[in-house]
Amino acid sequence: MSGFSTAAGLLASRCLVSPLQHQTVASQTLLQYTAVRFRRKPRWLGTAKSKLFRVPERRQQIEEERVELMRLHNNYHTQMKAVRRFLIDEVEAFKLVSRAGMVIQTPEEAEAEWKEVQRINEEWNRSVAEVREKRLAEEREQRKTFILERLVAKEARDQERQERVEARVRAEKEQGKTFITRDNIDQAIERALVQPTSYNFAIDSNGNLHRQDDEVQSQEAKSP
Repeated sequence: MSGFSTAAGLLASRCLVSPLQHQTVASQTLLQYTAVRFRRKPRWLGTAKSKLFRVPERRQQIEEERVELMRLHNNYHTQMKAVRRFLIDEVEAFKLVSRAGMVIQTPEEAEAEWKEVQRINEEWNRSVAEVREKRLAEEREQRKTFILERLVAKEARDQERQERVEARVRAEKEQGKTFITRDNIDQAIERALVQPTSYNFAIDSNGNLHRQDDEVQSQEAKSP
C-alpha cells in the first residue's frame, strides 16, 4: 500500500504537465510501483544492458568430486551393460530351446497334436452352439409370449373401443328421434306454443330441481 500511495502522490503532484510528459511520468511511476510490488525486476523488462553480453563464470569442480562422479558413472554404465547382455543371452537361450523342441518333434507327433487340437476346438464349438441354441430358443419363446400378450391386449382395447362407439351411436340414434326435421317442424312449433317450458329453476347439491312455480303452488296449498 505504501508503494501505491507514493505512486498516487507523484501522479497528483505532476498533473499540470503536457500529455507526453504526463505519459512519461505515468510510465515511470508504474515502473516504480512494479518494482515495489514485485521486489525485483519483472521478466517482461528484458536483460539489463550491463548484463547483456556477460558470460557467466563456470564453477570449478573439486578434483576428488570429479573423480568420484566419474567412477559412479562408469560403474552405472558397466552394470547396465551387463544387465542388457544377460537379458539378450536369456532371450537367445529361450529361442534355442523352443527351436530345439520344434525340431525334435516328429511329423507323426505334430499330426497327432494337430488332430487333438482340432478335436478340442470342435468340442468347444459344439458346447458353445448348444448354449447358443438354448438361449435363442428361450428368447424366441419369450418374444412369442410377449407378442401374444400384446395381441390379446390390443384385441381387448379394440373391443372396448368398439363397444364405446356402438354405445355412442345408439345414444345418438335415440336422441335423433327427438330432433326437429323438415317433416315435424310444424308439430314442434305447435307443441312449444301449447306447452311453454320455463328454464327459471335452480339445482341443489343433491341434484334436485327447484322451480319458482312449484314453490308458489306449495305455499298456496299450505295456506288455509
